[in-house]
Amino acid sequence: MDTAKVIYDYIVTTFDIDDDDDFSADVNIFDYGYVDSMDAVKIVTDLESKFNIEITQRDLMLHPMNTINELAAVVTTKLGE
Repeated sequence: MDTAKVIYDYIVTTFDIDDDDDFSADVNIFDYGYVDSMDAVKIVTDLESKFNIEITQRDLMLHPMNTINELAAVVTTKLGE
């Protein structure tokens, strides 16, 4: 499974990011205003549900999760891939 692609499609669909040439898997989705802090909670809970994983408070402190690729790295680690 291409975890980054799944997360990319989820972010684009959920937050209505269409036809934005600046958006990529390496863009900081918070700094560029694609999502805000309230959306971060939704992203974490949706990823936990979608991938059947638990993202702990410790994970949030230890791992950057500002880009799609960073989110995918955490999910991949949790899945043991």
